Amino acid sequence: MISSTQLKNKTQEIFRPLAEVLGSFGISPSLVTVLGFFFSAISAFFLVRGDFLNGTLFFVLSGLCDTFDGILARVTGRSSSLGAFLDSFLDRYSDFFPLAGITFFAHYTGDDLLMFLVLLSILGSFATSYARARAESLGIECKVGLLERPERFFLVLFGLVTGFLTFAFLLMALLSNFTALQRLYCAFEKLREKE
Repeated sequence: MISSTQLKNKTQEIFRPLAEVLGSFGISPSLVTVLGFFFSAISAFFLVRGDFLNGTLFFVLSGLCDTFDGILARVTGRSSSLGAFLDSFLDRYSDFFPLAGITFFAHYTGDDLLMFLVLLSILGSFATSYARARAESLGIECKVGLLERPERFFLVLFGLVTGFLTFAFLLMALLSNFTALQRLYCAFEKLREKE
């Protein structure tokens, strides 16, 4: 999976020198998190207007910030519960903004199928995230699933770069909701074991 520990460690090695430099200037992981949030909102602004070049650019910048804030926190030793909560909280908005932009674009252009698929993708994405968070609040871990956040990011990016938005969101609508159901099943099984 894209989010595997091995790939995370490799990514951290690549970005470590830059993280050390930025950390020496006092740039905090939370600042990078908030910057990613704003880049995501700017991406949505361009996508609504059908400006996919700038929309994709800011979408990628938002994704880089999302990757980099955690690396910066680990490298500088500034990890905190508050920072982790802020990151998870703003991630939901960052997930939503570009998809909302594409939804409005689809509506304005009369592409009802794309609009429906993006809405289903939003539902599946949020259900997947919620299932994990709710499971953890009950003392169990459910990180299973085909389509986690990094995979969703690259699937949207594929659609934006190639122009195959309907195909990309067909996959995302199916796989994100399937992933949510995988986590539902995982939670049921583990909660039954606890009873």
